[in-house]
Amino acid sequence: MRNEHNVTLSREGAPGGAVTFTAYGKTWRFDETYRPCIRLCSGEEIPFDSAGSIRRTLLKTGLGAGESVSYSGFAGYEKLSFETRILVNDTTGFVDCTFVPTDMTELSQNAAGRSHVKEVCWPAPLTADETGSYAVLNTMQGQLLPTDWTQAVGEKLPFDGQMGSESAYMPWWGEITPRGGYLCYVRQSWDSAYTIHHPAGGPTRVFLRHLSSMGAMGYARTATYCFVPEGSNYVTLCKLYREIADEEGRPRTLREKAAQNPNVEKLIGCCVMHVEGKTHVTEGSAYYNKENPEKNDRLVPFSHWTQRVKQLKDMGVDQLYLHLDGWGQPGYDNQHPDYLPPCKEAGGWEGLKELSDTMQELGYMFGVHDQYRDYYLDAPTYDADNAAMSADGTLFSLARWAGGPQNYLCASQALDYVRRNFEQLFAHGIHLEGTYLDVFTCNELDECINPRHPMTRRECIDARNQCFHYLTAHGVAPSSEEVNDWAVGAQVFCHWAPYISGCAIPVPLYNLVYHDCVIIPWMMPAGTWGIPEGTTGFLHALLNGGMGYMGEYLEDRELQENIRQWKVIRELQTHVAMEKMVNHEFLNDNRSLQRSTFSDGTRVTVDFTENTYEIVYPQAQ
Repeated sequence: MRNEHNVTLSREGAPGGAVTFTAYGKTWRFDETYRPCIRLCSGEEIPFDSAGSIRRTLLKTGLGAGESVSYSGFAGYEKLSFETRILVNDTTGFVDCTFVPTDMTELSQNAAGRSHVKEVCWPAPLTADETGSYAVLNTMQGQLLPTDWTQAVGEKLPFDGQMGSESAYMPWWGEITPRGGYLCYVRQSWDSAYTIHHPAGGPTRVFLRHLSSMGAMGYARTATYCFVPEGSNYVTLCKLYREIADEEGRPRTLREKAAQNPNVEKLIGCCVMHVEGKTHVTEGSAYYNKENPEKNDRLVPFSHWTQRVKQLKDMGVDQLYLHLDGWGQPGYDNQHPDYLPPCKEAGGWEGLKELSDTMQELGYMFGVHDQYRDYYLDAPTYDADNAAMSADGTLFSLARWAGGPQNYLCASQALDYVRRNFEQLFAHGIHLEGTYLDVFTCNELDECINPRHPMTRRECIDARNQCFHYLTAHGVAPSSEEVNDWAVGAQVFCHWAPYISGCAIPVPLYNLVYHDCVIIPWMMPAGTWGIPEGTTGFLHALLNGGMGYMGEYLEDRELQENIRQWKVIRELQTHVAMEKMVNHEFLNDNRSLQRSTFSDGTRVTVDFTENTYEIVYPQAQ
């Protein structure tokens, strides 16, 4: 079973021996200590090898060759049967590992008296334990994890490792060894999750989990292994994945987005100032301050920001994007999606329009924070029937954020609320060039079994993207909390896309794949959330060719320094914002000296120890 890409599948020893792959002269093995299983919501596990009947057959199709294994005859689950297929594609050399639920109705949500399936844990992880090996992980912006890394990593991933959230900005991981590597691309990423297991000192294991959908495992799931030869590195994997994404038609570049919406190009070079209006923490919130109740409320009038932007214009800031939180009457993170009218105490419609008009007169860009997932129970038009209903028939319940008790709004309903609210803003003359729809590209995907608006996680992607497309159609550049592969065709920019806390070796994987598709701002100082310890966001903004933030309350020398840094970032952005990042490299042993290269030839070198940088543009090379 050999192809033109020199990938071979075989079994060691007897027919029941371990499956191995040979790719570019290196043999890859699944972890033999791992027991694939079906995991039920009750916690019960049904190991594959507990099947009464396990039947292996060779596969030969028009695409390639491999093997199929059929499982049935499970004690206590007489009807349960499924198949695993491993196929080496003759054209690409890719290896498709597919789980086929032949008959899993016995484990569906409607099966009386049984706990339904939660996830299928298969295939076993490939091992890459050789000295000098490392895992390539898309946890937020990205990290490299050497197999012998001395610290434990991955014990708790955000959103339980669900892909389509900040746990995995892109639905793949990989490993690199001195003799070659692989990329594992999860095809049905919306119903997938993963687990990283790396105890102190290693080794690393990455486990794929196929999640049930609507309380059942009703369709086949595929993970595709793409092998790369000796001499490859994490950049190789990023470029390989971009080729896959391009072939599947997922990305839209910033140039393509700017052709539809000129405000995309206007964003390039802007500094971002994130400001507040009304803050109100309700008594039902986890953040409510019982000891000092007066601290639960804060108000900054719209007029304050109107004067502030005029001041910045006088100081030579000629490009600015203002992101306004807490502009609605309820206050920040309260009563969504019923957020209108604008806060009366902050200036109401008149004050908001004055700010909007001033931004336009100054040539600045104006955007507002909004939210169409958190569905607050005290919203005037709250209707439990519009909330996302879990597979077990319950409504998600949370009381953490400022607005107190909430469900999740079913994303199938979100566009109608977006349209309802923004039509009012437009009708009142509020000129918006950008808008932030909170949490969409950060939090996990939702599903809903309400028969009046059922929604799979895959349909949730479509529904969230529809909200972005609505804004684009009205000349508004859409942003969200972070970034994600599923939104790369619609999202223009974000709040941030930083590094996960406890990151092993930070590396800009997302930018290596999608720099030319999404604009990413960076918090400028050291010590801010998501900025690796001992480094500044300013240098990360340069290394990544991204935007920079302007401190909303800075004055005097600090403000002047912030403006100076922004001007450096702006100059770089005018060259590379719409370019691909074609390379990233570490230039010294402790990885403090790094360089990125963009498709126009621009090179940015930063020294995180000395806090210095060098930018070399093509004409100077």
